[in-house]
Amino acid sequence: MPNLGNITIVLVETQSAGNLGSVARVMMNMGLKKLILVDCRAELTEEAFQRACGADHLLRSACQVSGLRVALDPFHLSVATSSRFVKWFPTACSPRELTSKLETFSLSQKTAIIFGPERTGLTNEHLQYCQWQVRIPTDLNFSSLNLAHAVAIVAYELGQGVDITPSGGGLQLAARSQIESFSQDLENCLRRIKFLNRQNPQEVMMTLRQMLARALLEDRDVRILRGILRQWGWYSRRIRDCQ
Repeated sequence: MPNLGNITIVLVETQSAGNLGSVARVMMNMGLKKLILVDCRAELTEEAFQRACGADHLLRSACQVSGLRVALDPFHLSVATSSRFVKWFPTACSPRELTSKLETFSLSQKTAIIFGPERTGLTNEHLQYCQWQVRIPTDLNFSSLNLAHAVAIVAYELGQGVDITPSGGGLQLAARSQIESFSQDLENCLRRIKFLNRQNPQEVMMTLRQMLARALLEDRDVRILRGILRQWGWYSRRIRDCQ
């Protein structure tokens, strides 16, 4: 069962102070106590604290970060919440399915669950840093949820599988920062051999990122892959020098 102490709610470019307070309230309701605000557009006004209804300390302790990539570096798993059907994510799980999938991981693993701006949701630029997608089952003709409502649904499902006694067992994922660094090195290698489509390199890289996410890489896996890239770079330079 997931350890709520290692699950963080990440809000990206939130525009409403009221939503900040409402999110803090439902997080406290469901036992989630870690909040990151990425490029927040709203201030912690009196409205935010009124909506928090006693969860003031969660708002005050929220970490404010510039840039989603930076915000996600400390985590092992990044989960995007979006109602969109995104081709880079071949399958999207429901909040209940997410809870079940997290049971296979070590309870020490840090998971970020990411919610996008109220008007647009998470954009493709945001999604490139996410490994999994969660889609809340709604009426297809009216799928847009209020931000705090979406957080409440996901948090409720996570709370149903909560384990308050963390253990060391389970899959030990590599840190997301390691995966991201490897992805950048891989992209540079692919550019050098002119593999990436010049018109839309992001599409190939998004597909490769999802392949890496599905592989559930551990530390040793990433070290081996990076060793292959280093050898690849050394060999390509040697071939070039011999020409």
